Amino acid sequence: MSISSINVLIIENSRLFTDLLTTLMKSHGFDTVSCTTGKEALEISKDCSFNLICVAYHLPDFSGDVLCQAMRSNRALINSRIILFTAEDNNELLKDALLAGVTDIYNKNEFAQFQTYIARYANFVKANLVGRALLIEDSSSQQQWLKAQLECSGLEVDAFLTAEEAMDAFMHVQYDIVITDMILAGKMSGLHLVRTIRRLGSEKGLIPIFAITAYDEISRRIELFQVGVSDYMAKPINPEELLFRISSLIKAYQIHHELINERKMLQEMALLDPLTHLYNRAALNQLLPKAIANAKREQTPVCLVVMDLDFFKRINDECGHDQGDQVLIETANWLRNAFRKGDLVFRWGGEEFVIFLHKCTLNEAKELMEKQKDRFSKRQMANYPITASFGISSYANFQTEICHENLFKQADKALYKAKQSGRNCVVCAPD
Repeated sequence: MSISSINVLIIENSRLFTDLLTTLMKSHGFDTVSCTTGKEALEISKDCSFNLICVAYHLPDFSGDVLCQAMRSNRALINSRIILFTAEDNNELLKDALLAGVTDIYNKNEFAQFQTYIARYANFVKANLVGRALLIEDSSSQQQWLKAQLECSGLEVDAFLTAEEAMDAFMHVQYDIVITDMILAGKMSGLHLVRTIRRLGSEKGLIPIFAITAYDEISRRIELFQVGVSDYMAKPINPEELLFRISSLIKAYQIHHELINERKMLQEMALLDPLTHLYNRAALNQLLPKAIANAKREQTPVCLVVMDLDFFKRINDECGHDQGDQVLIETANWLRNAFRKGDLVFRWGGEEFVIFLHKCTLNEAKELMEKQKDRFSKRQMANYPITASFGISSYANFQTEICHENLFKQADKALYKAKQSGRNCVVCAPD
């Protein structure tokens, strides 16, 4: 879909508000048609289709919900977005409007919210998909229509009539999505194709698969998901919904690939500890200065935790280094899942680990680590009971400068006090 293809119908008897909406739409490159009554709107929509319809709740001849219901009976407007504008706070009234087919409701006095909505809609329309799609459809006319829709969105498309031809191409080309009808000519059905792809042991077997089907029964839908379909649509296909769904699948798959590539890059740069696959000391020296700089810029407190496994040497002496390594691996796995997205976990060396807590005060870090200490002590790592000691430092006074080395030293001193206090405890450095 392109900006030039977006048509907007404005039904509003206030000249001022009509001008406001028209200016907003034109700022995003949308074409607009306006009228002041529901009767005019119904007459206009007989000859034109609209992507977006903005309608006032109070019109001279209709209420907005009644007009919406009438518009939804027009096949050309079934998939249009209908936005109702009102100054009412009557929940029953608004509920009736949604039941009548209104897409969303905005208060005229909170126009900034609608501006945000339109900006996001325009961004979606402008955004071209980047990637390569494998399309399998045995109806030539349907295939041509689907191919045109996908290519207009920016995708490269390889189209085939049979699953056998498509599978041969799939094994030799890197695709970002597979789009297939479930009923196909030839010996291989769409379901068979999906099963074949999902049985591949390589990364190719994880590609998103979008199914198109003439059936929409619950049992059929369940079967599609069971064999490995990522998403599906029942015919007839709505082009806007098709592109929304395919865009989401492709972006998620491409992000997945980016994460894999980043992981490989980190390994190549030797920023991952080879035993635990956590960030190592080199990564800490590279990432912590940036994290601290971000905290100062955003004026958000951060904390650094140094964790040491208690009596770890005893495990190596009594059970051997293999058992000790397994304890470290399982501890790393636990740490990886114990903290928030955005927190960083490092293996400093030996049995010491470092945790960077973003947007966290010293009191919050103390409370959190007390809980995590208790949870950790109740677990067994590699079938071995073990506890840990924790030292915490913080950076919240943004009038002063601090380097990551000093933040670490403060936490390390607190850890030493925790060890001196009998282990299996949490000690904070002076704030």
